[in-house]
Amino acid sequence: MVLSNDRVDDDRTVRRRLPVPGRVAGRVSWTVVDQGLSAASNFLLAVLVARAVDAEAFGAFSVAFLVYSIVVAVNRAAVGQPLQITFAAEGRRQFRSAVRSALGATIALGVVAGILTAATGLLLGGQTGQALVALGVVLPGLMVQDICRMAFFAAGQPARATAIDALWTVAMLVGLIFAQSDRADVWLPVLIWGATGLMSALYGLYLLDTVPRLRGSVRWVVGQRKLTGYLLVEYVLSQGLAQWGILAVGVWGTAAGVGALRAGQVLLGPMNILGTAAFMFAVPEVARRVAFSPAGRMRFALVVSSVLGLAGVLYASVLLLLPSAWGQQLLGDSWSGAQMVLLPLCLLAVVAAAATGPVAVLYGMGLAKLTLRVNLLRAPMLVVGLAVAIPLWDAVGAAWTLALVEAALLPIWFLQLRRALTRLTVED
Repeated sequence: MVLSNDRVDDDRTVRRRLPVPGRVAGRVSWTVVDQGLSAASNFLLAVLVARAVDAEAFGAFSVAFLVYSIVVAVNRAAVGQPLQITFAAEGRRQFRSAVRSALGATIALGVVAGILTAATGLLLGGQTGQALVALGVVLPGLMVQDICRMAFFAAGQPARATAIDALWTVAMLVGLIFAQSDRADVWLPVLIWGATGLMSALYGLYLLDTVPRLRGSVRWVVGQRKLTGYLLVEYVLSQGLAQWGILAVGVWGTAAGVGALRAGQVLLGPMNILGTAAFMFAVPEVARRVAFSPAGRMRFALVVSSVLGLAGVLYASVLLLLPSAWGQQLLGDSWSGAQMVLLPLCLLAVVAAAATGPVAVLYGMGLAKLTLRVNLLRAPMLVVGLAVAIPLWDAVGAAWTLALVEAALLPIWFLQLRRALTRLTVED
């Protein structure tokens, strides 16, 4: 939708040949493949770093990765999700203009975030400081890469998102393998990861056949403020608090505790592939189908949640039975910490997978006000739980708090979706 005319015509010809189920199945397949590549890239990055450094240095790397995750999530709420929700059903010209503004806003936010991150690293010093300085240098490119991916999903072209992630994965692996040495400085893999992410971002811009527009980009973000305001507040109340809670483990607990949580998350990467893929597919799919009936949306949510929940239970069962020797071989010194938090993190992942259906449908309908209500319940539960658990039980306490809060909210997500669809039925 934002490609050159020849490529757009070719793509439209192919889509006209496919029946609707074929097009949907194709988007689902490519979305899953793309998320697999993205998760594999993060998994291999974490494994290579964990095997090359001790648990404390891996904790420093984990802090940098978590900061990256927070900044990218904020940018998605402010830029990426409004792009998907508001402009997925627009014409080519309007969508192309929105993508240019979204990219420009991302670059501006990335530069500011990069400067603040690097400055924080210089103040902290040590291995954590080195990792944050390196992250600050590469952060703008990483953020542009993520918005390129979201633009392809919004355009119904997940195959192109897969292409740029494939480039990133291969280039990163080559760089990390050639950079292996006896002296494992934590800043080096961060720089390699970011530099190859920038390569992927440039390839994404080529496939989008567009140039970021800095002028007016802030005005474009402000223009989405009704949706962005809810999404940003919602992020702070949900994922933001959870991620800041993990960072708090490094303050009230130990940096090794942050590394333990990250190592456990790495092992759960394959579970997150399906969950993230389903969410990235479902939000623009629901937004695009303006004639989707309320009953059809509920069935859609139930199917997504049932499939993901069952897959999560099966994978968690296998993971919990993983022999210690295998885990040690995979994660090195970080395996012992991962073992301690693995059970609650598995529970967290299964519950999050089961909640994907109603959350994605509510997002796709643009009902950020309703999702905000759920997160207003989550916030005090997380704050109180983490404040009590982290000083007493370090990473284990944080993991159990996150899991139990999500489990308590699961039925509420379905209740909110049911109420929204009931209201829609009455209005029709």
